[in-house]
Amino acid sequence: MQLTLGPILFDWKKEELLRFYDEVADMPVDRVYLGEVVCAKKRGLSVEDLEKIGKKLEKAGKEVVVSSLAVVSNEEELKLVRDIANLPFAVEANDMSMFNIVRSQESEVRSQNKEIIAGPHITTYNVPSIEFLKSIGVNRVVFPVELSRDSVNHCIQNTGIDAEIFAHGKVPLAFSWRCYTSRAYGLNKTNCQYHCKQHPDGMPLKTIEGEPTFTINGTSVLSAQTYTLVEVIEDLQAIGVNAIRISPQYQHTKKIVDVFRKRLDGMIGPDEGLALLKDTSPLGFCNGWYWGKAGKEYLATPKKSTCNVVATASSLNIPVD
Repeated sequence: MQLTLGPILFDWKKEELLRFYDEVADMPVDRVYLGEVVCAKKRGLSVEDLEKIGKKLEKAGKEVVVSSLAVVSNEEELKLVRDIANLPFAVEANDMSMFNIVRSQESEVRSQNKEIIAGPHITTYNVPSIEFLKSIGVNRVVFPVELSRDSVNHCIQNTGIDAEIFAHGKVPLAFSWRCYTSRAYGLNKTNCQYHCKQHPDGMPLKTIEGEPTFTINGTSVLSAQTYTLVEVIEDLQAIGVNAIRISPQYQHTKKIVDVFRKRLDGMIGPDEGLALLKDTSPLGFCNGWYWGKAGKEYLATPKKSTCNVVATASSLNIPVD
């Protein structure tokens, strides 16, 4: 099983990003995802910077993939997707525009036989959706974060797809054209003043009672707690997951990577892995979705899930086999 490092979802300063990827070159991860998923205006690194970083990571023995935006709504954002597609790396599509660009007869990348991965924001909820993606050349899928263990298992067993799963980090829940961070400062997306940089792990959002409920990050909403599957590595291996993803955070990423690597290598057990991660998440952990429960729940000793694929297939209007 591979250990991967997902794209940075938050807005960090350029010098922080460069320093972070210098550290990533020495981290025990197999694959690194670069690029911008949340907002085209939030670009601490240029496309040229991404190419330089990607080549440096390849020299360090990492597989490199560039991730595209989850929402493409204007020409500026579409241009960014095109520029990303032309980099000399595999691409992770988080919006259908990337598939169209790579498969276009006019595309510069068509002749490169470029690998394209369906990212976690493509709704690969069931077997028919995965079979469609396979028919257009997709061989690897990062499953949506809300999909349960039973649904992932069903999809893998019935398609043989190369499967990756989100295993640690604040869960990206939703994306919007509007910018929540700008609204918090009395502005709109057009008049963005880049306040995201003041919140390198996002803005916490609480209920009236003061309970942490979400994390606001520009045009996206994430979970308040950190989602982690550190206790179920053996189960993930058993159902055929080939890679697990860690989502970078402003602090502690190296420690988190080291803990997951030790879990994958059998050096520590589930309880020790969770205990070592405790101080990296002040608001605690969640893993409910994996077990077909409410996402914010944490099940320390989960029972067998009763969730099925039909519950999540409706958004695609594709019948479940």
